[in-house]
Amino acid sequence: QLHDKTELHLRELRQEFTLVASSFITNHNNSNTKLFFADIEFRESQSSFHLFGVNSLPHIRLVGPTAKSLKDESEQMDQGDFSRLAESMAEFVESRTKLTVGPIHRPPILSKTQMGLIVALLLISSPFIAKKIFAGETLLHDPKIWLSGAVFIYFFSVSGAMHNIIRKMPMFLVDRNDPNKLIFFYQGSGMQLGAEGFAVGFLYTIVGLLLAFVTHLLVYVKNAKAKRVAMVFAICVSFWAVQKVIFLDNWKTGYGIHGFWPSSWN
Repeated sequence: QLHDKTELHLRELRQEFTLVASSFITNHNNSNTKLFFADIEFRESQSSFHLFGVNSLPHIRLVGPTAKSLKDESEQMDQGDFSRLAESMAEFVESRTKLTVGPIHRPPILSKTQMGLIVALLLISSPFIAKKIFAGETLLHDPKIWLSGAVFIYFFSVSGAMHNIIRKMPMFLVDRNDPNKLIFFYQGSGMQLGAEGFAVGFLYTIVGLLLAFVTHLLVYVKNAKAKRVAMVFAICVSFWAVQKVIFLDNWKTGYGIHGFWPSSWN
């Protein structure tokens, strides 16, 4: 009943748990090594959850052969180790037992048939692609593509997108007090949602684009009045964007940013 809560990543963790189990069976197919993998569904086995003392999810636990109390004599995997998924689960088993899980056998992204079709298409289209390249008519010869790519990389860098990917952060959370309400900005320096990172990244990108506009395009405008109007607009919007970033940083972390006049002005 909690599989739809994306912030828990239960479906993904269950798939990774299945990978560990299948990889262990494959790596020890001809040995007498005994290690049993099982998953328990809360709707079907509430009493089992009580026996293990489960009070939060995700929850992975190793029960040794001599354990008499499932709650007190079994070992729980630290939730902070779930970031590496199947590999961290395998390390947890190996560190608590004398067993070796072995390499994780992940299914290939593409099947052999799909790979064959891709290779065939590349071979067929290679003469046409080569002709376009020598003629300088590909997308890579278009400056607009490189400009768009540069802006995308800039936004990706300043919006915390890599942090969201590594930490698998959700875009938003559901308010516990009101399930119909969504939380896009989380107050506290210990956690950052995807939406707030994108919002700040968007503000940074606005300032960057305006700076590029002023330094690379506005200098070619001959009308002095139009230059002044565009410059004032760029300064006002940039000031607003930076002010919003400072406000959000102060609201989230409690740290303030203060400006100071040069000492020689006093």
